[in-house]
Order: sequence, then structure tokens, then C-alpha cells
Amino acid sequence: MPGVDEVRRFIEEHGLDARILEFDEPVKTVEEAARRSGADPSEIVKTMILIADDRPVAAMIQGDKRIDLGKLRRVLEANYVRLARPSEVLKLLGVGIGAISPLLNSMKRIRCVMDEGILRKNTVLAGGGSEKTLILVKPRDLAEILKPEIADISKA
Repeated sequence: MPGVDEVRRFIEEHGLDARILEFDEPVKTVEEAARRSGADPSEIVKTMILIADDRPVAAMIQGDKRIDLGKLRRVLEANYVRLARPSEVLKLLGVGIGAISPLLNSMKRIRCVMDEGILRKNTVLAGGGSEKTLILVKPRDLAEILKPEIADISKA
């Protein structure tokens, strides 16, 4: 699992207080992640890759919210924003959609926007580099390392 190995190295290199949780079954949806981890959906972070005016962007929102593309477009001052295709995600990050993690080195090379609600949590679960892993991490640590723009980009 190259994505998980990269996440493990990222945690070590940055001295993060983060833990990789491994599951026997995939955790591809917020519902699966909540059920298997016991976490509330609001404590799960969805990391999505989008394309804004032909440039990749990572957006992070809480699991109980939906991305508001209009708000994101305004934050980015972009003419258009769309979800990246699976082939674009693989080329950009080296992992498939189900393995996206904010703790991949490639995430530091793209513009990142974090929904402001995430920072209200003490810890969150996010993708861990494979469909069967999650990471437990402090949102403030994510913000410190990724240097995202913090904005309201979600809707209920």
C-alpha cells in the first residue's frame, strides 16, 4: 500500500501526533468510516480534489457537510470549479480517489482550502492513504503543515 507508506513517512517526517487506523473492510464513505471507527460524521474530514480554472485544488470539509462549489469558486476567485476525474487524481497524487489523504506529500504542492468548521474539532479522522485506513489527527496540525486557506466552503 504505497499511499499508507507515504502517510506513515509524512507523519514521521513532520513529527505529527497522528495515528493510522487500519480496518478489515473499506471505509470509502463517511457512513462506513463513522460506523467502523465509532466517530461522529462531523469528526470525519473529506478531502476532495477539484479543478479550478485548470489548476488542482484540495478542499477539506466535515463529513456531515457537502461542498458548496459556489462558495469555493468565490474563495478561489475562479471562473469555474469542478471535481477532478479519477485519472486526474491518480496522476496528481499517485493514489486513487478512495486513498486520498491530507498527509500525502503531493498535497503540499497544491492549493488547499479547509472549511472553517473543521478547526472547531479537537481531533478528526481523515483518509489514510488507502481504502482501508484512516488517520486520527488534530485539525490544527493539519492547518499548520498544509497552510490551507480557511473559509466557509460547505453547506449542510
